[in-house]
Amino acid sequence: MATGQTPLYMQLADKLRAKIGTEIQPGDTMPSERSLSETYSASRNTVRLGLQRLVSEGLISPSQGRGYIVNRQDVLVYNASKSEEKDRRISAGVDAWVQDIREQGRNPSQQITVGIEKADPLIADKLNLEPGDLLLVRRRVRYVDEQPWSTEDSYYPHELVRDTPIAEPADIPQGVIAYMATIGHAQVRYVDDVSATMPNPKQADLLSMDPGVPLLVRMRVGYTTDRPVRVTVTVMPTDRNVLRYELGTHEQ
Repeated sequence: MATGQTPLYMQLADKLRAKIGTEIQPGDTMPSERSLSETYSASRNTVRLGLQRLVSEGLISPSQGRGYIVNRQDVLVYNASKSEEKDRRISAGVDAWVQDIREQGRNPSQQITVGIEKADPLIADKLNLEPGDLLLVRRRVRYVDEQPWSTEDSYYPHELVRDTPIAEPADIPQGVIAYMATIGHAQVRYVDDVSATMPNPKQADLLSMDPGVPLLVRMRVGYTTDRPVRVTVTVMPTDRNVLRYELGTHEQ
């Protein structure tokens, strides 16, 4: 190869990249390595390197048994400042996140599990508990168009919510916030801490993340007038989510 000449695998990647969004659409399966080798008169190694180039750019992802799948490039919005509006849940009849995703033209779904755990030092501190005190934990894996999209884990002091619908692994029609208000635990303010971190192997596998993509982590603590009653940790890959806050004052 002459000095300054673009490597063959990069030339191939350029040709394939130009087809994505025109001839090949998001969700489509890329042509097989054999087919690409024949079409472009390239060695299988050149084809593999070209495909890996597109993987590193986040344009395609390997899929077991299906070759390479073209990724969707649109980013979805999570309305963090609206997620606690009980009136919004009541009027829509669905979870705020579900409503957000539907309004963006996508198909949301969730898997909910519930368990009893001992509080670690961080969650215990947020809830004014002692490490080892019992918590009820509601865990959600959220999907968009059947693809894993984010997770959300909510922690409650066990004595507050045991023997309530919150302890069941199912959605609560009026929403957890509204339900807690009916049993004497109306939440009146929230504190968010937002940070970024790299995923551990379990998170990367659960959320089908590409290498090198960080996570956005929001920890929200909900308070009644006299104590914290809930900690919710939302975890979102940064390449597919925007965390939105709407701030302002009432017009006079």
